[in-house]
Amino acid sequence: MNEFGRTVRKIRLAQNRGLRETASDIGISPAYLSRIERGKEPPPAPTIIKELADVLMVEPEQLFRLAAVTDPDILALLQTRPKVNDLVRLIMERDLSDAQIDSVSRAITEIPQR
Repeated sequence: MNEFGRTVRKIRLAQNRGLRETASDIGISPAYLSRIERGKEPPPAPTIIKELADVLMVEPEQLFRLAAVTDPDILALLQTRPKVNDLVRLIMERDLSDAQIDSVSRAITEIPQR
């Protein structure tokens, strides 16, 4: 069993959600979800990962990290907003710690929204 499948199963069971119910809610077969949970299938497509996160009420990023894929919304943002890409590169170049990134995040939240 891989970490992605094991985590999905653990979260699902902690919420007392059945396999069939969960699969139905995200539009996949129970057999496919079972194979994912048992590590017999690789993590699913990003769209299914997002649906799964929504149904299981977890942050999508948690599941994307376990699946070793990037949220397609983030990829699209990086492709369409060069300045966002520049910001990510600056964070990488400066090798900011998590605490420093938290400080940057707090500063960003203080900027008034348009």
